Amino acid sequence: MTRIALNGLGRIGKLVLRDLIDSGAGGEIVLVNDPAGDVEQHALLMEFDSVHGRWQTPVTHTADSLVLNGQTIRLTHEKTIEALPLAAMGVDLVIDCTGVFKTAAKVAPYHAAGAKKVVVSAPVKDGGALNLVYGVNHNLYDGSQPLVTAASCTTNCLAPVVKVIHEGLGI
Repeated sequence: MTRIALNGLGRIGKLVLRDLIDSGAGGEIVLVNDPAGDVEQHALLMEFDSVHGRWQTPVTHTADSLVLNGQTIRLTHEKTIEALPLAAMGVDLVIDCTGVFKTAAKVAPYHAAGAKKVVVSAPVKDGGALNLVYGVNHNLYDGSQPLVTAASCTTNCLAPVVKVIHEGLGI
């Protein structure tokens, strides 16, 4: 089973974590990192969202972990990738939702710690990642790419429209 770490528990990271828990797909979430806040605050913010409402999944916590739908997930508060216990926890996949590490060089420590795949929620700026927009070019992902980005909000908004116009009229 794929062991997943999530770095960054802000707006995007929280929704990614909620979806991973709700879907039950994709592997075992073993680590969540966010340098701000304590475990009690993160548990509260997981349960209550001002935009998406109250999450119906059971949320509790221990001294150093979130317990989401009965699954215990260690919570750390590190500011650097190198400080994360990725190797010790056998992490295979990192989902980076920090908005901080946006070049292949900046996410390289994830791979150095043993992660086989890294998905960055923000655009990776140096061309070192496969840039995907679901419904537009997601078929380019074949599993061999070690670094994937979900592009930008603007790209995700415009690319589907541009694709339809291009296919219908040509650009």
